[in-house]
Amino acid sequence: MIIPHYIIDNLPAQVKIPFLHWTEYMEKNLSFNLKDSEIHTKGHAERVLLYALLIGESMVENTKTDLCALAHAAIFHDTRRLEDGLDTGHGARAAFYYMKYCEMNKGITFMHIASLIMQYHDRDDETGLKGITQSTPDEAERTIRLYRIFKDADALDRFRLGPNGLDVRFLRHQEAVQLVNFARDLVRQTI
Repeated sequence: MIIPHYIIDNLPAQVKIPFLHWTEYMEKNLSFNLKDSEIHTKGHAERVLLYALLIGESMVENTKTDLCALAHAAIFHDTRRLEDGLDTGHGARAAFYYMKYCEMNKGITFMHIASLIMQYHDRDDETGLKGITQSTPDEAERTIRLYRIFKDADALDRFRLGPNGLDVRFLRHQEAVQLVNFARDLVRQTI
């Protein structure tokens, strides 16, 4: 775990409990293709997990289920990268890995919403929204809400790319904008 304990200790319980659970699960169970990467690491996934839970906790209706979907997306989303660059398609590979992983019954239940978030997280919003709407018309509104939360959470960790790594204008939610300084500071503390 890379997040300092003093930050974890001050999290609200509805964020702290799933954060600790899924961070430990990721550390013990998941493999990442890019073992030597400096930017697509378990540390990145851990920070994205924290941001997703913090944003999601205040924005989702079915809190426990939706936070679980965001957590699954966070810990799996970059597991199947082949390179640190753009690597379009790594989201779909991660979603497939996630599905197969869950089929092996490793203490995690497959969530179609999490799979869709992963599948489209590396695509532009137009492509992602269209794909999600076509894949799950009955759950499109909810899935799109979680997809947008996740995209903001992943973007907040762009500070790991440098002090100007994040263009705040592209964040989708005010809840994410409110985390910008926290995200900048957290990257400084954990990298």
